[in-house]
Amino acid sequence: MRVQAILREVRELRHDLHRHPELGYEEHGTARRILAFIGQPDGVEIRPGVAGTGLVILIGKDKPGPCVALRADMDALAMEEESGVAWASTVPGKMHACGHDGHSAMLAGAAKILVEKAEALEGPVKLIFQPAEEGGAGGLAMREAGVLNDPPVAAIYGLHNNLPDPAEKMGQILYTPGAMMAGTGVFEIEVIGQGGHAAFPHRCIDPVYIGACIVDQLQGLVSRMVDPLAPAVVSVTQFHAGTTHNIIPGKAFLKGTFRALSQDILEQLRDGIEKRSSEVARAHGAQTRVRCEIQYPVLVNDGRAESVFRQMLEAIGESHRLKTCEPIMGGEDFAYFLEKVPGFFYFLPACPEDQGRIPMCHHPAYDFNDDLLATGIRLHVETALRFSRLWGS
Repeated sequence: MRVQAILREVRELRHDLHRHPELGYEEHGTARRILAFIGQPDGVEIRPGVAGTGLVILIGKDKPGPCVALRADMDALAMEEESGVAWASTVPGKMHACGHDGHSAMLAGAAKILVEKAEALEGPVKLIFQPAEEGGAGGLAMREAGVLNDPPVAAIYGLHNNLPDPAEKMGQILYTPGAMMAGTGVFEIEVIGQGGHAAFPHRCIDPVYIGACIVDQLQGLVSRMVDPLAPAVVSVTQFHAGTTHNIIPGKAFLKGTFRALSQDILEQLRDGIEKRSSEVARAHGAQTRVRCEIQYPVLVNDGRAESVFRQMLEAIGESHRLKTCEPIMGGEDFAYFLEKVPGFFYFLPACPEDQGRIPMCHHPAYDFNDDLLATGIRLHVETALRFSRLWGS
């Protein structure tokens, strides 16, 4: 396999993407750079502009076997970079803090090799470069744009670097059977009270105090409403109110997230947040405006897709690298694809053996570990080459 032969240019692509980060649904330049890297090979169908900025590369469309899809995300995060690397972001307020530059570069490298090996494919291979994973539900947008059709996708595979623990050492391939990553939701609560002089609280309806009561009561959703053996999280992450020390404000604003590894519990949390916040406010004479919605579904790995991946690793002599890990409460919109077709998602830890830990994803000092590039390319390519036969066996 030509992984080593193209590794330098894949690394250069990764660094180029890192220098020019783009947020969700802004990834026009990212898609152009990936296309320029892949080129315009004969017999390959290229579909740009899917869901706005997404890109689909279809290799071997007329092959008779089942179609496998491989997915990478492209978007960056709205934060300042502090990594100090030579290829650091050149765009103020934006950085590739989650490794999507590496994910895209690995899939682009795999595309180059698969184009050369197109004759060896037994079924179509669909490479999905997805926008807006970071809260923009780009997976849903791509799904609704029809990327799982024409030809229909039998199964889809994806990966993520540097999770679940930044101290996990390189060389492993980690996954969780079944529910692996949480379904997520967001909420915004506006508490509408009656402001006034802070020296006369009895003449006011204090939204700060009421908001604090709401924060306290929301914690009870997990501690007293959810099975203790079922993972669930409710976190209030913002609380804004007031302008100065001697004025009770008229309004307070709360925002946060809720997460679970069960869709039923996710819906239970959503309904509970709406009910508790409204009833606590009403008990104190205040009103609320509540927006509470499920964002990403639970990511659930499929057993058959897992078996194909495991058999692929056995065939290349690397099954010893595959290990199970505990599920995590982070969300991932790859789950939108898994709602419609079977699939498998896995982690590639990024910490070198000689280091205790490295910066976590979403940290300003984070940078994708280029030593993962060859592994990711190879896993993509081997999955694509062996999928049709293994899926049908």
